[in-house]
Amino acid sequence: MPYSDSRNTAGPGGRKPKSAGTQNYTEGSLKYLKKAGRSRKIGIVFSVLGILSAITTVLFSLFIFSDIPFFSYWRGIWVETAMTTMNHRWLATALIPRDRIEEIMSNVANPDVIGGADALSTRDKDDPPVTDDPSKKNSPPVEGDILGQYSLKVGDKDYAGNTVLINDIEEGLVVSEIVSGSFKGKIMLIDDPSRVYVGQTPYPGEQGLRIKSMMAFYDAIAGINASGFLDPNENGNGGDVVGLSCSMGRMWGEYTYMYGSVVITYDNRLVVGNLDIWEKYNIRDGIQFGPVLIANGKVMVSGSAGYGLQPRTAIGQRKDGVIAFLVIDGRNVTHSLGCTVGDLAEILIAYGIENAACCDGGASSVLAYDGQVITKNCSLNPDYGRPLPNAFLVRRKSKS
Repeated sequence: MPYSDSRNTAGPGGRKPKSAGTQNYTEGSLKYLKKAGRSRKIGIVFSVLGILSAITTVLFSLFIFSDIPFFSYWRGIWVETAMTTMNHRWLATALIPRDRIEEIMSNVANPDVIGGADALSTRDKDDPPVTDDPSKKNSPPVEGDILGQYSLKVGDKDYAGNTVLINDIEEGLVVSEIVSGSFKGKIMLIDDPSRVYVGQTPYPGEQGLRIKSMMAFYDAIAGINASGFLDPNENGNGGDVVGLSCSMGRMWGEYTYMYGSVVITYDNRLVVGNLDIWEKYNIRDGIQFGPVLIANGKVMVSGSAGYGLQPRTAIGQRKDGVIAFLVIDGRNVTHSLGCTVGDLAEILIAYGIENAACCDGGASSVLAYDGQVITKNCSLNPDYGRPLPNAFLVRRKSKS
């Protein structure tokens, strides 16, 4: 009889091994536990998403409706920034109730002032029209070193505390870098205001010129964008100026009460504010835009003043005649978000500016020097900027 060992049929301690049914039960338990674990994980994920959704809903409600200063401020900035663009107003209208938008935008500031009015003189209707071209006149000699250029080096701090990037003694220009919080830009100081004028596209009503082409056409050493223009679906070609424009005594466009005036007289003084009929004044160059930033040494705007955060361009003048071009970059989260009109005024007042106003902003904002764009324009062609109807230009001293 074959030898039989009971240990083959019993486990340790005499226990019988588990049956196949028991093994199937154990495998089923493991599968159940795994499935339950996955379910718990999914449940946790949905719980977290639910909590985040609830938090988002609460924050969104606070952003839209709350009067808590933090939410109220950023709601205002959001609405102002969107509503002061031509084609992105939906960013506000899709989220914010219309009555809230109207309430916020009712705070838009456009000071009813004239800065530098003492430089204006009226012309009699019988006076012959001015036909000379001040951009071709010899510049009056500047006594001394009005910009302090001979003791200034690139990398130094200028008198407003900003780093000097360009010190062009031959052309009487100083460019400094503006860095403040969430925005960056550049300011240019020009020693002789008689060299600053408005250049217009040679194709009015048809096609604008990009800033480098505008400078090449006039053989200018520097320039900034000036007037706004009709821009349907952000496809405007700069050929249709908004408001009145004057280039060396030649008028173009139609006066609008929507904007103030930014003009230079034949005495080379900058006048900003709500002028009426240009033809009766001694205006040689100018545009319509705004708001007024500084009038007669007094800051006229604070904070966003209803205009939000945008790329911006401004022009100003010191009491001694020095002209300032200021451009702040924007719409670039890795470089510069843009600034408020109050920020512009603070920068310019630090440079001793007496009168200043905004030019067109947004994707048009650009500062160029010696044939190159030196700010970070946010258009689709940042090395060239958008086509412009006109620009504030600086005549080369070699053309004097």
